[in-house]
Amino acid sequence: MGVLEVQPGGWVWVKKDCFLPANVISSANGVLTLKIDNDEVVKVNSSDMTTDKYSIMHPSSLTGTPDMASLSDLHEGSLLHNLKVRYFSNEIYTYIGSILVAVNPYKPISGLYSNENLDKYSKLFIGEDKPHIYAIANEAFRNVWKTGESQCVLISGESGAGKTESTKMILDFLSAMGAKNNNGEKSLVSSRILSSSPILEAFGNAKTVYNHNSSRFGKFIQLFFAEDGNIVGGNISHYLLEKNRTVGQNPSERNYHIFYQLLLGVQEPLKTKLCLDDPKNFRYVSGSIRDPNCEETPAELKQLTRDKNDYKEVLTSFEVMGLSNQVVEEILTILAGILHLGNVRFHMDGGAQISDRDAVEKAAQFLSVNTEQLIESLTHNKREMRGEVFLSPLNEDQAIGSRDSITMAVYSHLFDWIIQRINSRIKSPKPPFSSIGVLDIFGFENFQINRFEQFNINFANEKLQQYFNKHIFSLEQLEYNQEGIPWSDIDWTDNAGCIQLVERKMGIFSIIDEESRFPKGTDKSMLEKLHNANAKNTFYIKPKITGSDFGIRHYAGDVVYNTVGFLEKNRGSFRDDLITLLKDSKSDFMYDLFEGVKLSSERGGRGKPKSATVASSFKESLSSLMTTLSASNPFFIRCVKPNATKQSNNFQNQLMINQLRYSGMMQTVVIRRSGYPVRRLYADFCSRYQPLLAAIYTKDAKDKVSLYLTKNASEKEWQAGKTKVFMKETLENVLEQQRVIILGSAATMIQKHWRGAIARMHYRKRLDNIIKVQSIVRAHLYRKLYLQTKSAALVVQKYVRGHIARQLVAEMWAEKCARLEAELESQRQALEARRAEMERLRKEAQEQEADQLRKELEEEEAARKKEEEERKRIEEERMREAMRKMEELEKKRREEEARKLEEEKIRLEEERLEKEREEKRAEDERAAAILAAEAAEAEEMGLADDEVALDEAEQEMFKHLQDLDSHLGMEDGEPEQAIDEWWDLEQEDEDVYANMHGQDNFDTMSEAGDGPDIDSENLAPVHAGYLKVREASMVSRWKQKFCILQGDSLLIFNAKQDYLKSGWLRKKGGGKGTLSRRNWLPRFFILQNTTLSYFEFEGGESKGSINLRQAVKILENNLDKNKSNYIGIVTPDRTYEIIAEDENEHRSWLRILRDVHGTPDELLHTMKEEMNPRNAIASIDLMELESCNRIEDKAENHVFCVITNDRLHYFAAEDSDEMFRWIDLLSPQDINVKQNALHSGYMTLVKNKIIRRKVFVSLTEKGLEMSKRRDGPVEGKISLHSLCVVTNPVEDGGDFCFYIHVRKRSYYFAVKTMSEANQWADDISEVITSKEQFQTRTERLIVELRNLQSDEIDSVYRTNAILRYTKPAIQTPILALPYGPCSATNATSLQEQAVSIYKSFLNYEGATSPVDFIETQLGLLFDSPLLIDELYCQLIKQTSWVRDVDNPQNLRYWMFLLCVLITHTPSRKILRYLKYHVQHNTCKYSGTEMYKFAVYAEGLLSSGVKQREYVPSREELKKLMFLKDMPASISCYGGWNCKIAVTPTLTARVAVARLLSGMGLNPRHNKYALFEKQGNIYKVIEDRTLMSDVLAKFERKTAGEGWVVFFKLFGIVEFNISKCDPLELVFLYEFVCDQIRRGLCPDDKVSLTELAGLRCQYLYGDYSPEKNFTVSDIYKVTLPEVKYSSSRKNTGTLRGLGTLGKGTIRKLKDLYTDTEREDELLMQEEVEKVKNTINDYWKTKAGLSKGAAQQELLKVTTRWLAFGYGIFDVLIIDNRFRETELWLAVGRNDIAIYPRQKSLPLEVHTYDSIISFGAPQVNVFKITIEGHAPLEMNTPEFLDIARLMKTYIGIMVKMKKEKH
Repeated sequence: MGVLEVQPGGWVWVKKDCFLPANVISSANGVLTLKIDNDEVVKVNSSDMTTDKYSIMHPSSLTGTPDMASLSDLHEGSLLHNLKVRYFSNEIYTYIGSILVAVNPYKPISGLYSNENLDKYSKLFIGEDKPHIYAIANEAFRNVWKTGESQCVLISGESGAGKTESTKMILDFLSAMGAKNNNGEKSLVSSRILSSSPILEAFGNAKTVYNHNSSRFGKFIQLFFAEDGNIVGGNISHYLLEKNRTVGQNPSERNYHIFYQLLLGVQEPLKTKLCLDDPKNFRYVSGSIRDPNCEETPAELKQLTRDKNDYKEVLTSFEVMGLSNQVVEEILTILAGILHLGNVRFHMDGGAQISDRDAVEKAAQFLSVNTEQLIESLTHNKREMRGEVFLSPLNEDQAIGSRDSITMAVYSHLFDWIIQRINSRIKSPKPPFSSIGVLDIFGFENFQINRFEQFNINFANEKLQQYFNKHIFSLEQLEYNQEGIPWSDIDWTDNAGCIQLVERKMGIFSIIDEESRFPKGTDKSMLEKLHNANAKNTFYIKPKITGSDFGIRHYAGDVVYNTVGFLEKNRGSFRDDLITLLKDSKSDFMYDLFEGVKLSSERGGRGKPKSATVASSFKESLSSLMTTLSASNPFFIRCVKPNATKQSNNFQNQLMINQLRYSGMMQTVVIRRSGYPVRRLYADFCSRYQPLLAAIYTKDAKDKVSLYLTKNASEKEWQAGKTKVFMKETLENVLEQQRVIILGSAATMIQKHWRGAIARMHYRKRLDNIIKVQSIVRAHLYRKLYLQTKSAALVVQKYVRGHIARQLVAEMWAEKCARLEAELESQRQALEARRAEMERLRKEAQEQEADQLRKELEEEEAARKKEEEERKRIEEERMREAMRKMEELEKKRREEEARKLEEEKIRLEEERLEKEREEKRAEDERAAAILAAEAAEAEEMGLADDEVALDEAEQEMFKHLQDLDSHLGMEDGEPEQAIDEWWDLEQEDEDVYANMHGQDNFDTMSEAGDGPDIDSENLAPVHAGYLKVREASMVSRWKQKFCILQGDSLLIFNAKQDYLKSGWLRKKGGGKGTLSRRNWLPRFFILQNTTLSYFEFEGGESKGSINLRQAVKILENNLDKNKSNYIGIVTPDRTYEIIAEDENEHRSWLRILRDVHGTPDELLHTMKEEMNPRNAIASIDLMELESCNRIEDKAENHVFCVITNDRLHYFAAEDSDEMFRWIDLLSPQDINVKQNALHSGYMTLVKNKIIRRKVFVSLTEKGLEMSKRRDGPVEGKISLHSLCVVTNPVEDGGDFCFYIHVRKRSYYFAVKTMSEANQWADDISEVITSKEQFQTRTERLIVELRNLQSDEIDSVYRTNAILRYTKPAIQTPILALPYGPCSATNATSLQEQAVSIYKSFLNYEGATSPVDFIETQLGLLFDSPLLIDELYCQLIKQTSWVRDVDNPQNLRYWMFLLCVLITHTPSRKILRYLKYHVQHNTCKYSGTEMYKFAVYAEGLLSSGVKQREYVPSREELKKLMFLKDMPASISCYGGWNCKIAVTPTLTARVAVARLLSGMGLNPRHNKYALFEKQGNIYKVIEDRTLMSDVLAKFERKTAGEGWVVFFKLFGIVEFNISKCDPLELVFLYEFVCDQIRRGLCPDDKVSLTELAGLRCQYLYGDYSPEKNFTVSDIYKVTLPEVKYSSSRKNTGTLRGLGTLGKGTIRKLKDLYTDTEREDELLMQEEVEKVKNTINDYWKTKAGLSKGAAQQELLKVTTRWLAFGYGIFDVLIIDNRFRETELWLAVGRNDIAIYPRQKSLPLEVHTYDSIISFGAPQVNVFKITIEGHAPLEMNTPEFLDIARLMKTYIGIMVKMKKEKH
């Protein structure tokens, strides 16, 4: 230990907490004066300047160095001083090798991020210029192409250190680099990635104590690059959004930026629409606002300005992202709803009550939820137990929790949706070449109170620090040791122990999750388990004082966490009723946010965790992030903050040194300084730096590298390992620079030679072109001269030749004339001689001819006579033979007709009457419609007259043709008979084949039945090919068939179809005879492309073809009513008439023919080939397959046998490979049941009441497997998918049974206990739920239509007939419907019912009274609600793309659609589709009749129609068809009736409001309501009840007789006779009289009879004997107790009846009859007595006016204690009162228990003392009272009691609020 010698002015290091720089100011008398860096001045003796406390500072440490790995003084002090010197020099970036340290300056630095800097660093390597974040980004960008690996940049540091800004700078640089490779223009993806930053900061960042722009979530941004360096896509992953910040913040902190930006930046009129004003008026954001009376500070004014500008930037970013204005407004509306929801306050009044209804209404409006449902969800907890719903009031804290949980859920799902939408906009369209990821995650946090969020954040930082340590220290040193590099290990802080403490098996995470899953788990129990499990762990801190805290020793320091709320936040619990509330929102946008959120009952089975906890989800996502980072080459940026006050030019040493320590910066500097961060394999080095190694000729890569580096680098800069060369970064930069220089030089040389070659090539090309031009010009000139010379020569030759020719002609003409004259003379002489000879010969010939003719005539006469005799004989024989044949054929025909008539007799007899009526009506209407349509179309094409004339001519000729054919014999008809016989033989052959192979027992798939279950497009064939199939006949025959393995069936076809459709049809005409052209002959039709060909037999020669492109139209029906399933193809030449065998085949052919006829050529290829399972001649269900094995056969090779439950099937393949391929595919897969089964056990498979089979069943992820015993082979399987259904277990014969409905059948299983049955049903249901949801083509198209443009939408409708109007019936449902019957009473499957509904549309189009049809279909929907969406889709289809929108059929469909719309609400997906459909029609067809229906439907959709309870009344349906409201009559007292228009959306509440307004009554004085009245029975109608439902109920249940809707007083709030309105006084008077009539008045009978007398005076005037009245209309008479009890003394026992034997029943009946008769006599006597008493009192009121009688009665009743109370008969269940039959009186301020007919109550309880009330079960009402035992009573009026109490409580709360 020596002494330092220091001179004044020198610098030394002084050891404090760490080494600090000090300047030697002076030296005197052996005493040195030092000024330390912290401005502290100390005096030190020179003898005390020892090396253990002081050291000399190296000059390089004075000015600072850009790379701290090059510091000569290597300790913490030198690092700190270096950063400080550079910080005050505005040099905020410093290297540690390739690691960047960034100090937050808290101020802008001019030019630091300029475009010039960006361009400069894009051309430099690390270390070539000042440290900069652009250099790190550029190095990552270069490494993508240097190594071909993905890169990542990890930005870490404390909150407020500048991580978010660093992320933006890196994204800016990478975006600019991508633009350089795109001609300097940023791509749309790049612009969107940059635009995502303002959005993410607005929604995910907030002001905290440490940071003004703190990220409250973690994000990992990946940029995807193409090979050309352009950015082609990106992805953003986010982690752990701090949801609770939306509902509360710590002091001096703010909510998320977007709320302030919205409040300060939104403009009119949106601001007024969203009811937004100053932030101080909103509780969720007002916590960060100072006292409103104080003026804003400059910093606050600056923040306000920033918020306004940021709002505009967010809107711009939304626009760049491609979000429409409507979507942006919906986002802002939800944010406004959150702000208003935060203003909802509560107070206690019999449970939590809303203090500010205005805030609730605004929140409900902007969240698009029902106000009353929102209030109910906020103040009550809704639970469902055993099928019944219970409401329990919440206290004030619980209500606040409900409000805040809604806020947090809505905001977090909105944030998730925004991230998802951004990812969809920046998604890469193709696989990228590589990627660069940028991680910006929350920094380490240590607040005064640290909660669950800080625990997760700090754990994430621990994982990242471990990754940093592993990459920098652990892996670095391990590789040095493995490669044999001389190295001394460096000590560094390993945080693996801390991470193990958190995530080990019994670590903190597992304990938190374990307690979260226990229903009774609490924060306290969790903390106890944490202490017990981890108290001895060195990283765990157990506080000495017992409380709710525990601590962890993190790498950044000790942090103490408060466990209050840990479990609740970890559960992430969100009540089911709140989820239902938000999913029922009218806003489609809000529904989209919560569409994927499942209720607790949907998230798992019994005994299984319902959902993942927050901690486990975060742990998994963090693990996925670390996996991604481990697969990438990392770059590290360490962000540090110089001070905790966020001030510029303020450097706090202690804060900085703490950050340097826990981040391991010192160890990083040491390892970067001593180590070799760059390492390359020798082969890689040689490949990369081949230009530098060109002069070295050794083959060994290691030797070559060593020779080069030994010669060109110092030994300190590199080391040779076993497989790699290790280098300093400086050496790599030098090598890269040299490589660039050499390659640049080489490139220049190549360019020079290339450019020379190009120039020479251009010169030669140009020279060749010049020569070509010259040659062409010269040729042209020479040719011109040649032509001129040639022309002149021709002129000369012309004249010379002409002269010579004329001379020659003259000579030749003279010679010819002389020769002709000589020839003529010789010919004349020869002619004269010939004439003379011919005359002689003629005379001789005439004589010979006359003789011969005479002989021939004689012979001919004799032959003619003989021939005539022979002809007559043959003709007679032929006629006899023809008559015999005709008689035989006629006999056969009559016998055949008789046989057919006999076979059809029974069926025709049963259906004849009904079928004739229906067919006659349908055919008449169809014929009329077809005639009209054909006439109109024919007139347009000019063919109508020709076709009519042709039909008339054919009809006229028909009889003549029959007569003519009858005389031609039957030879011409024989070919037809032969074809008919061949057809029958072919059908018979097919039947024989089906019977031999058990086709009836196969599960063949029919298009009309099982077709809806599985979409053929989604069941692609697994394998297909030709196989030979052996028939099970006496003679083994092999036939080649085409087999397809599809789904779980093996389908067998006659042949492979390479065309659109084929099959047998009957065609009119085609025979050889005349009559045969009118017959229907079987023909085999094949549709290929647009040509329809027909054959006499399959595989024969074509008999003709029809070009569907030339067809004028395709008809469905003809005028001949006897011909069903008719198809007509009209061409310009003729009409082809065809008949299908059945209706399904007819629909199928008609559909495909029309599709081909109407599909353009360019879209024809989109039509798929049809390989319909329905056409299969047989099928084998693989679920019944037991084995598949190869066998030997003498006749065929490559034979294998398929064994099912009841038969064998033999197949032969072409070769062995194909055979083994089929065997592998068909062989059942053995599964280890014990290991893979989710649930297994024995169950009883019930086929009927007699056949029961016990099987061992194993539930797997694929389905159920059945075997005879536990260890036996699998003998049967049941495949499960999303359309399968398992029913709830029911008791059946002592067992507990349930159904499993699958594609082809239903299975009925039975077990012994209900718990076991529930367990099986839950587990099977969970497997079904886990399957991917099946979607039909229509469902996919509906989703696709959302994101298409208008022109694209038209194309979709044009090419997909399933979306537009079609007349033929569909064969499969439009939607994917679950399997099983429609309902308990309807065994028809949903698929069959859906198809049946569509088929019935044809009858509906022509029905005379559509109301009956609509009523039937609506009733079906009430029984089968699963068909609601299907019917909506069918109606939308039938009203889409209609040619004439105003035709009656289309208007009828719109009527039907309106009727369904007012009755049933579709699912949200179909509702959105319906809205689009209605809006599309209103925009496209304005001014039409259909437009009125569409507008009406749009109004219904906007008002939100509720689900009906009953089918609408016939009157409502009739009015709705004319778009009119239904009139209704409301009865009142005195026989008054009020007329009111009932709309489909009118509720009882609105109807009451209208009545009050019309009558001029004040709704604040008293409460009125509507009642269902039948006789003297009143039942209150709920406010939410639809009036149309009430009227429909009257019509359905009682045909409207005796039922009326009555309007009267429901509850009395205020009463003052002198101030009462006369009409209001009448309602009050009748209210009291009604209680008197019902006997519910707390007074004795004498007073009540007096009141009854006043009632008579009011109704009838003065008394007279003629004025008679019914006592029951005024007063309730009961039997007198004394007489009644005495009359029962001797009848209440069975004494005197003797022993029970013969005649006992008769004696009991006689006794009962006598008792009834006695009761009637007693009642009559009592009624007469009461009537006399009333009359006596009535007489005393003579002369009293009607008004006076009314006033006097009210004066008497107002003195009652229970006046104005609603009184109900109840039966008290417990024994707290002496009597059990009492009255419950419900008043405005309290409730009371009265003895019946008594004026004083037994108990009175105010509403303030009532804790809860409700109906735990039917006819039972329970009231929980503070300090008293609960009141539990039996009463059928429990609903009216609850409603009246709720009404009074609401009025009381409202009045208290107004008073305050």
